[in-house]
Amino acid sequence: QRYKNYGNEADPYVQMLGGEFIKHGKQQKAPMRVADGKFPGFAKAGTGFELNEEWYSLKDFAQNLHVILVQETAVMEGNIYKRAAYPATWARMHGSGRVFYTSMGHREDVWTSELFQEIIVGALNWATRRVDADLTPNLEKAAPGYAEIPPQDPPAPPKKETPKKKTN
Repeated sequence: QRYKNYGNEADPYVQMLGGEFIKHGKQQKAPMRVADGKFPGFAKAGTGFELNEEWYSLKDFAQNLHVILVQETAVMEGNIYKRAAYPATWARMHGSGRVFYTSMGHREDVWTSELFQEIIVGALNWATRRVDADLTPNLEKAAPGYAEIPPQDPPAPPKKETPKKKTN
């Protein structure tokens, strides 16, 4: 069920990643707020930025997330975004492994942007232990309404059957 938090009963992959995909809406320009500009690769991100992207709505966030970017939802279109701001990029430890996640990266213009490339290089440097970063959990501080689940889209109305023409 996509509109439910599973917590400790979540799939092992979701538990490792630290969050789970619900759904995405149409591609649109939307703001990201920087929660930790000191994380490797985020020096030029400032306090936030906007991108045209296919934004994921996410849920089931691990309590030990170190949130780096927060998806600001107030100006976004679609029921899936009618919720409080939520984590969209984070880092965390899973056992002795380093986990980095970002919801960005669906569009070619995002991949070719200097900022996104710096973010990915910084994340890879951290994940491969070339650099370290503060991973103090900040989920509740960075995104206080993170656990809110968006409203479910109403079911589509049934399709009207068109009568078939009789052929003789």
